[in-house]
Amino acid sequence: MKKSLHLFLVLFSLIGKTYSQEKTFFNQTDFGTSFGQVKTLFEEYTTRVNFSFQTLNGVRINKYHATGFLVGVDTYPNLTLMPLGLGWRGFMDKGKRHTLFAGMDLGAASAMLEKRVETEWTESWYEGGLFLNPSIGIRRQSKKGKHASVLSIGYKRQEANFYEGSKEIGFSSFRDASIPPGFNSIRREEYIFNSLALKWGLIF
Repeated sequence: MKKSLHLFLVLFSLIGKTYSQEKTFFNQTDFGTSFGQVKTLFEEYTTRVNFSFQTLNGVRINKYHATGFLVGVDTYPNLTLMPLGLGWRGFMDKGKRHTLFAGMDLGAASAMLEKRVETEWTESWYEGGLFLNPSIGIRRQSKKGKHASVLSIGYKRQEANFYEGSKEIGFSSFRDASIPPGFNSIRREEYIFNSLALKWGLIF
């Protein structure tokens, strides 16, 4: 028991020294634009330019890797989503002021910023879906080394859905169990947004 306690105290002391020598908290906050295509009413494609914001908060595993949780805001035509997920950053740290890095973000987006539209006969709403966002970029360390600016380019695949339901009037004993209570029918439209994202940000 005494040996185990002694070993625990030694490990705790070493971890404390490591944490005190190197900053473990990691934050990367980016904003920029995303480019893609969207169908028009005439079944033609037109270019869209949208806004994107994201902040990643986590820990530095070492000087080469960092990971954490992310939250952000992405706009699309007639739709605003809030991505929530996990992020990883890997740096080619060679002690130079300019360093290449790569990133990977995974998660799902929420449509909580969108309002449900309800009438006497219908109700419509959006729901977010899964997203995937790999990226590469350049980190420029500040002279004092307390923060860094980053410029990145990446690809983002975002899923989303639009639902429109016809309300149930009266009571029916013969209803489809797959349809939510209160509706006679549900119409679903599935969206997949493929975007090229250009972002600028800061790392602390």
